[in-house]
This record gives sequence, C-alpha cells and structure tokens, in this order.
Amino acid sequence: SFSSTKVEWRSQLRMLGLSELRKKLGPSFAAYTAALGASVALAAYVLTSRFAEGLKRTLRVKTNVKRLRGILNRYSGNPKVLLLFVAGDDETGESWCPDCRLATPVIYSLLDGRGFTVIEIDVGDKPTWKDPDHELRRSDKFKLTGVPTLMKWGQKGIIARLDSELETCKTTSDVEVFVREFLQP
Repeated sequence: SFSSTKVEWRSQLRMLGLSELRKKLGPSFAAYTAALGASVALAAYVLTSRFAEGLKRTLRVKTNVKRLRGILNRYSGNPKVLLLFVAGDDETGESWCPDCRLATPVIYSLLDGRGFTVIEIDVGDKPTWKDPDHELRRSDKFKLTGVPTLMKWGQKGIIARLDSELETCKTTSDVEVFVREFLQP
C-alpha cells in the first residue's frame, strides 16, 4: 500500500519503475492516472449494474429427462429454481399438448424480471408421455400426473407444485390466477 507522504510516494514510484513514465509524460501523467481511475470506476459501475440487472432476469434452461439429474445438481443451491415439465414439440414445431401451449407463455411472462431460473423439462413425444411406465410418472421424487406441471425446487427437493390446476385452465387469465398465487412467497 502506498503511504500518503510525498517522499515515500516518490520512493515507491521509483521502485515500481513509474518514475521513468512520469518523467516522459510530465503533467500528462496526472491526467493519465485520473483518466485511468475514472475508467476503472466506470467499468466497476457497468459490471455491477449488469450483474444486478442479471439477477432480475429469468434464466431458461431447457433439458430432457435423461439430463435432468445433472441439471438439478448444478442448480441445487439456487433458492429461486422452478421446474416446468412440458410436452415436447411435434412435427409443426409446437408442443403437442394444448395445455402446454396455453400455459407456458403465460408462465414465462409472469416470471419476467423476477430472477428465477426455470428448468424446462421436455417429457417427450405424445406416445412416450402417455406410457404409464414413463420415468417421471413412476418417480418417487416427481410423481407427475400431467403436463404442464410447475414446481418450486429447493435444496431438499420439491417445495410446492402446480399441476392438475394448470390442466383445468381454459384461458390465459385462468393460468395467470393460479401461477400468481403459486409464486407468492
């Protein structure tokens, strides 16, 4: 650390080899150091602002059943993790499940700017999901009965779930009512 006295300051500058730079630059050395300090301050402000802004963004992580365990391990310490189980896309590029087509965009719009990490799990195509032996139906951890299903995930597993309610929704307003209530702390 630099001392506040001029003599020690100069001796430390010499030790660092900055005295040569100061001689060459003369009065502009002070301007250079001031500009450098301002640049560092500006960079720190931008980075912290972007970081704070990033905390409010919703992170969407798409995965499938096979990769789910690894993804859950990666986000296990995050207190704002939601699991969204949805039906996969058909040949048209849309979800084969009408309930998922209705609810998914509404869920994401309500999460926007709230800083959640949403792990979106594709349960597979229609024949795969309709199989009574589907891995997620038989899982003691998830016990899925339908899609879409939204779950709050914590360090010890599932904290809360919204499932059959989403299947009964007929309008986007119905979805909004259930999801808003579900997201309350």
